[in-house]
Amino acid sequence: MVQRINEDKRIKSRKRKSLFRKFLAVSWILLSVVIFFGVIFGLNYFYNSSYFKIKYVRLKNNKSYDTQDITSYLKDIIGKNIFEVNKKSIEDLLVNNFPKIKSAKLEKIFPDTIVISIVEREQYLIINHKGNFFLIDNEGVVIDNITKNKDDYKNLIVVEDCLNHQPEIGENIGVKNVLSIGEIYNSFNDFVKSKIKSAGIEIDKFGDIFFRTIDDKLIIYGSKSEMIKKNLILEEIFKEIENEEISYSIIDIRITDNPIIK
Repeated sequence: MVQRINEDKRIKSRKRKSLFRKFLAVSWILLSVVIFFGVIFGLNYFYNSSYFKIKYVRLKNNKSYDTQDITSYLKDIIGKNIFEVNKKSIEDLLVNNFPKIKSAKLEKIFPDTIVISIVEREQYLIINHKGNFFLIDNEGVVIDNITKNKDDYKNLIVVEDCLNHQPEIGENIGVKNVLSIGEIYNSFNDFVKSKIKSAGIEIDKFGDIFFRTIDDKLIIYGSKSEMIKKNLILEEIFKEIENEEISYSIIDIRITDNPIIK
């Protein structure tokens, strides 16, 4: 009899423990559900709060454009959630709408600031097309039309009438040898540069590069091959002409072993 009573107690004890474990499990599940939905609600509230709304747009390294002109393209992102801003679309927007901007990098500064670092195209040479002057960068992109203050660009070589159409701002001219002219001119020393007025490309199958001197003499340069050697030869020829007062109309240095003065 005593043994049976003890057995009953053990059974009841196990049942109580089992019920308690089930209670704890259900309680833990309910608590987890409450915490989960609480976190979701909190994050959603926090995400959509004004804390992450963009309030400031800052530009770095912008030299060529008025800040207001650029930020006017970005007015739609003010008040937008910083997580929802598409970096690439903003970067492409600026590059596609501002020819002097070569690249733009957007950085999100949490919680409410956008910083855009700009890399601008550098002026490399000038193209003269029928009296209209255009600034070109070292990739051949037309970055501006020069209508005033031409003296500000005296350090750039002018390439005469190398295009069969008037270029548009933002266009890549893609003309063979034009960029080579800029490279060659920039490799001249100051003495040789002081003699040069403009440059051009022969309209023939060779497309030889040529330069015009300040007294309207012709220098037939050819391609940019053997550039260092050609530059040294040209410098020596100029010095010889200057020292000996030689009269000439053409200097041909296409063949470096046989330069011609005539």
